[in-house]
Amino acid sequence: MEAFIAGWDLDEAIKRADAYRNAGADAILIHSKLSEDTQIRAFVKEWKQRHPLVIVPTKYYKTPTSTFREWGVNMVIWANHNMRACVKVMQSITKTIKEKESLVDVEDKIAKVNEIFRLTDMDGLKNDDSKYL
Repeated sequence: MEAFIAGWDLDEAIKRADAYRNAGADAILIHSKLSEDTQIRAFVKEWKQRHPLVIVPTKYYKTPTSTFREWGVNMVIWANHNMRACVKVMQSITKTIKEKESLVDVEDKIAKVNEIFRLTDMDGLKNDDSKYL
């Protein structure tokens, strides 16, 4: 629920969260674009665990996970950190390839092709090909 992201206050965030809860939502996701956890902390305090709560601490990453547990948050989504890490590594690898004009200096820093096949279930895909094609 993006009430804080859209610039609304705590009262509106609670009102919207209650509307989602009353409509049958399994949980409430509350998000904030502030680098401090103040909005989320205020929401959690006012929400009083009346329905499962999910947070996405992308901007207020300095708050320890233990704090979220103490607040009674039910789930934390680490939304885009793995993707952002991949971008940084891809940029570094690409720069090295360009500068060295070779793959020699990067091969030991990247996943093996067999790992990509494992992650994408290549054996399962081959099985499906033989089954459906």
